[in-house]
Amino acid sequence: ENANKDSDLYNTQRDLTAGIVGKSVGLKMLPPHVANAHQKGDIHFHDLDYSPYTPMTNCCLIDFKGMLANGFKIGNAEVESPKSIQTATAQISQIIANVASSQYGGCTADRIDEFLAPYAELNYKKHLADAKEWVTEEKQEDYARAKTRKDIYDAMQSLEYEINTLFTSNGQTPFTSLGFGLGTNWFEREIQKAILQVRILGLGSEHRTAIFPKLIFTLKRGLNLEPNSPNYDIKQLALECATKRMYPDVLSYDKIIELTGSFKAPMGCRSFLTVYHDENNKPKFYGRFNQGVVTINLVDVACSSGKDKDRFWKIFDERLELCHRALMCRHNRLKGTPSDVAPILWQYGALAR
Repeated sequence: ENANKDSDLYNTQRDLTAGIVGKSVGLKMLPPHVANAHQKGDIHFHDLDYSPYTPMTNCCLIDFKGMLANGFKIGNAEVESPKSIQTATAQISQIIANVASSQYGGCTADRIDEFLAPYAELNYKKHLADAKEWVTEEKQEDYARAKTRKDIYDAMQSLEYEINTLFTSNGQTPFTSLGFGLGTNWFEREIQKAILQVRILGLGSEHRTAIFPKLIFTLKRGLNLEPNSPNYDIKQLALECATKRMYPDVLSYDKIIELTGSFKAPMGCRSFLTVYHDENNKPKFYGRFNQGVVTINLVDVACSSGKDKDRFWKIFDERLELCHRALMCRHNRLKGTPSDVAPILWQYGALAR
């Protein structure tokens, strides 16, 4: 099973037991030739324990910026826009837990340094107001910045702990990714540094390496790549973190644009969304998701071809068409899904509002 599923736990055992039933029912819902190809190993219909038995989505890029700015609802609680970075990160962890329980894939919080910066600025303004009352004028800004820096660090440390202590209804820790590295103002830089410093420190008294969130740091020419660039010091900190704690993964801003047409972080499944333009012809990434994955068994295609290249491509095309039909099963299963089945996704802003 997945490394983030502990099969010794009751809630995980319940999920695994339900998954066996889901796979059995799901196979019967697939067209016979697709189900047969999966069972033979010609293709692999991923996450058969969840889909197509339930019309669930896979991985997503949550619209955290919109949810935090506009407020949202979880269960019986109407949640207002946060007034501090500590409250913002607490809300993020609750959103992740609820979204992860309503799908079967990972969640990505992309450009977290940028969408959290306004809430860190609220902390700064509060501390500056206090400083004007209690601190001499020449020390007021230094005081406010020092207090805000501590708030940012504490908030990012809390987020790291909260994500690692969450359990979803799927019996696992949510597969969570944080994308960052493009922010340039003081608040954005401090958030970037705090994320990396918290990861370098590690979890608990033994300073263990955190499993989640997966960190994704972006390199961009003129911003943090060259020694004279403004955020080069943060890139150096990211390299130290990667050396000691394996993460962050590194993205090349320019290369992602070259390969995919625009910049965005990958979803939890490590795949990148293709470009989609909204009604105003603006590219849209946040609030989008992956419908699910089907894999073609290339090794079996090669072995079945008997070293005949023409036969290889013939078999490959046949198996590719099987993958297409399998993916259309996922697509058609999602059609007509009522929003009430996952309000956090379809009513309160994670994917739609």
